[in-house]
Amino acid sequence: MQFPVPSAAPFDAINVPVHRASTILFADTEEFLNRRERLFDGYSYGLYGTPTTRALEAAVAQVEGGTRTIVVPSGLAAITHALLTLCRSGSHVLAADCVYGSTRAFLLEAMREFGVQVDFFPAGASSIAGFLRPNTVAVMLESPGYYTMEIQDVAAIAQEAHRAGARVLMDNSWGFGASKMFEHGVDVCCTALSKYAAGHADLCMGAITVRDEDLFRRIKEFVSRLGSGVSSDDAYMALRGLSTLQTRLAEHARRGLAVSDWLLQQRSVERVLNPALPGDEYHSRFERYFSAGNGLVSVLFRNRGRDALAAMLDGFLQFRIGASWGSSHSLVSLAEPAPGRTHGGWRTGEYVVRFHIGLEPMEALLEDLRAGLRRLNHFG
Repeated sequence: MQFPVPSAAPFDAINVPVHRASTILFADTEEFLNRRERLFDGYSYGLYGTPTTRALEAAVAQVEGGTRTIVVPSGLAAITHALLTLCRSGSHVLAADCVYGSTRAFLLEAMREFGVQVDFFPAGASSIAGFLRPNTVAVMLESPGYYTMEIQDVAAIAQEAHRAGARVLMDNSWGFGASKMFEHGVDVCCTALSKYAAGHADLCMGAITVRDEDLFRRIKEFVSRLGSGVSSDDAYMALRGLSTLQTRLAEHARRGLAVSDWLLQQRSVERVLNPALPGDEYHSRFERYFSAGNGLVSVLFRNRGRDALAAMLDGFLQFRIGASWGSSHSLVSLAEPAPGRTHGGWRTGEYVVRFHIGLEPMEALLEDLRAGLRRLNHFG
């Protein structure tokens, strides 16, 4: 059955419409047979792009300061797809020691199975000269580290990598909306749009943003061969989140600093890890590479034992236990850095607590923290 086509009269909605489609129609046989020519800019099949997903890609590229963007199903997919595009058997990849745990697992397990050599360099590095090899094709950065908040000297490392013929990738999920990493030599920004971009903890999506057209075409071609794509409904939700990104980021950052200052005054706190905080070890690099912070705050308590910290976390009312971050909801999570590090600096059995400061009433959040510290202090 064929349905009537609606009027072509103008319909100018303020939001980008949701274009749901798998099949795309062609005017004639020649257009159909040449449909692969539309991969980069046109429309050939819903998996490879719709007006909704293309609008999201253009918006993300603008936020990142890049040339073109490819949206994929998750932040991890953004990293894995970009790396797979660049690497071949016999290639060498360098990665910051603080990369996301699933990124590390992909490098150590999947990439090594493909014959790719992998090494890690110190999380707070200012140079990778001693780690580069003739076959190094990619350097993977993550600044700040997702639990421990180290910031690499991005520009210096990018210069060294480029001199060696390697591409520089950045997991820019933390800095999305508050950085322009391409200005500092990064070639590919891999971002979890699930975080602050979408902003409501209800969406999994990632973005691969690049600095030049040739690299875009290379990655887009590879991603299409993998069959990766996103739905127009999810793209619409990400676009809706982007419309309030800067307002939300500013409030999360304000609250993150306020809670950091409060935590520093507590006797049970040994150290607050927040590079936006003056006095933080990485604050000077933060000022160089980022225009603003956000709501992520990691804490080293004087009692870093798992059972004591669990007693604190398990009783929270406002700070719910969960992975990810970036929504209006406050979250807390626990991590033991040592097993996932090559270069040391962390003791086995030593835990970091990471808070995401959401948008609930501040006094309710502070009271939740006070009660949590009482549980921690009275443990055992």
